[in-house]
Amino acid sequence: MDWNSIRGWSLALAAGVGVLAIGASACSPKAEEQAVPAHRGPIVLITIDALRADSLGALGGPPKLTPAMDSLAREATWAGRAISPSSWTVPSMASLFTGLQPWSNQSWHGDRAVLADEFVTLPEALKAAGFRTSAFRSNHWLQQQYGYAQGFDTFRYLKEGKRAEEHLAKLQGDQEFVWIHILPPHAPYVRREHLLAHLPEVPEDLPRRIRPLDLEPYYDPEVPLPDDEERVFRAMYHLNVAFADEMLGRMLASLRRSGQWDKTLLVVTSDHGEEFDEQGQIAHGGNLGRQLIEVPLLVKLPTGFERPLAVQPGQHPATVRLWSTLVEAAGGTPRPGTAPSLFREAETGVLSELYMGNGVNRYSWVDGGRQLVWESRFAPDEPEYYRARYQGIGGKPEPPLQEPMDAIFGRLEDAFVQTPPLSGRRGTKPQLTLWSWSGSGSERLDDPQLTATLARQLRKAWIAANGEETLPGRGTGEKPELSEQELEELKALGYVAGN
Repeated sequence: MDWNSIRGWSLALAAGVGVLAIGASACSPKAEEQAVPAHRGPIVLITIDALRADSLGALGGPPKLTPAMDSLAREATWAGRAISPSSWTVPSMASLFTGLQPWSNQSWHGDRAVLADEFVTLPEALKAAGFRTSAFRSNHWLQQQYGYAQGFDTFRYLKEGKRAEEHLAKLQGDQEFVWIHILPPHAPYVRREHLLAHLPEVPEDLPRRIRPLDLEPYYDPEVPLPDDEERVFRAMYHLNVAFADEMLGRMLASLRRSGQWDKTLLVVTSDHGEEFDEQGQIAHGGNLGRQLIEVPLLVKLPTGFERPLAVQPGQHPATVRLWSTLVEAAGGTPRPGTAPSLFREAETGVLSELYMGNGVNRYSWVDGGRQLVWESRFAPDEPEYYRARYQGIGGKPEPPLQEPMDAIFGRLEDAFVQTPPLSGRRGTKPQLTLWSWSGSGSERLDDPQLTATLARQLRKAWIAANGEETLPGRGTGEKPELSEQELEELKALGYVAGN
């Protein structure tokens, strides 16, 4: 396979920028000389959908909400807050599975959600290193038809997690990679009576269920979220966080029963967070605010593993670095262009990407306690964009849309494919917003000099990770034909079916 043929990689290498991803610099010569000892025991990666970092008690969240994750954090080699490559599942999980930024892995939209065959996925790389591979997945986007079964010997639906628990309990201590994706706390949020005591407060009249369709009207930044609704939505989300933690706790208990706990390299993280009006929106995928890209990361190295992690307490490592981390731990060699592993020193800046909003592409650069948000425009706002989204997940906007939903999204697609993704439309300038992060919140800053400095860093990191700007063009890859049932599954998770 000609790796330089993958878009952007040869350009980044030829430019002499060095292999960067997520703004992390290429490995230093000293780091290159250090060989990572090969791990011959199990590797378990557990990803939890839509879990924001400040939900964990160990990371400053409610004290009784996540006992399993809090306990793991105390035992982990490294536990803290990390940065996801995007703010929704398709681009974020594609980055975790390829070690590449969303622009480079070409999965940034529902119509481009299939992992291309040319990429070596994480299970494929570990299988090449001698590992058996097993998966227990949830979320519609992570099905076989989207390329996520590549490299797995066993690929099954998670359901309530019983089969995954049984599988973990039977691990023998040899080379096996297990990936588990837990859907909660992703909406729909379900009221779970036995977990109410875990909430910091219980609002009156909590509903039995909150659907993405109930959240969607507040996805529009122009629609204010009432305080009472926000409290209910957040409480129901927290109930689902507690349920995800309960599922995780059972899986960790099964892993301990196997007798292979000490021999296992274990990673727990999330694909993205969830927002409750902190940036004027709700759910996820609408922006790159802190609540959507800051996720937990818990790494437990096997007992006696000779190579330490090169991540310091309080840093915000990029989760896209997990691809190289696990491949190196297994004795493999990361592919060109992939983000450097957590065993290697890297720059502190972290890049996240979000494409094809309402005429806007968004980028985030987090460096220490500062975040720059870069918004480039590829088309004017569509006045009915948010109402079209509402219709796309099964809502009935009143009054009805003035034109078909497909016409609105079609205009945006036509403009997107003809516009440089980072620079934006001719005659426009990117909108730059500077934020300061402290505690679990963020605050706007007015510092033109720092804004300009971080903007230069962001652009440099984007080009280093993705190559010089080229027009997106129309997707030419495989697009699965979805059944009516599958379209309904997408709508039930809050995704615009057919777009």
